[in-house]
Amino acid sequence: MKTKKILLLAIAVLLLSLLIYLFVFHQGLSNNHEEWGSFGSYIGGIGGIVLSCSLFYYTYTIDKDHKRTENNTQVLKLLDVVGESLVLYKSWEALNVMLSDPSTFKGTHEQYMKEKEEREKLEIQLWINYKTTQVLAHHIYGINVEDVDKMYLTEGQFKYVFYFIKNHKVGNS
Repeated sequence: MKTKKILLLAIAVLLLSLLIYLFVFHQGLSNNHEEWGSFGSYIGGIGGIVLSCSLFYYTYTIDKDHKRTENNTQVLKLLDVVGESLVLYKSWEALNVMLSDPSTFKGTHEQYMKEKEEREKLEIQLWINYKTTQVLAHHIYGINVEDVDKMYLTEGQFKYVFYFIKNHKVGNS
């Protein structure tokens, strides 16, 4: 809609400048090359200004839309990382309970060691997700690292981070 308004405004300015020129110099069509050159310079000057302003406006709106899209992409990535972290945390928590007492573990020693290795892998991935969340939350919302730490440490889960991100408007710049 704005594009049509800008285009109509540009055409109106060009037509108005043509009408002003014809009103001031209403001698009819000329056979003189110099008068046509002056007319061309006049129309070119007005048209150049209108075109430059229109292009500046379009460049500005394209840049603004690009920034909004980039921000939305980062917010979606942050939601994805936090969602994955919730799933990983639940798996890690289940393994922690299962491995808390080796004497109650139902399985072989080899299975116990394999589950313990799996828990360590989950811890590494949780740490990577945590760092990714810190960076993204700071970049998107300007949240300090300490605030992300507080949200992560609350009840040992990520629900407050997830709640915070989910309730922020996507597209804030």
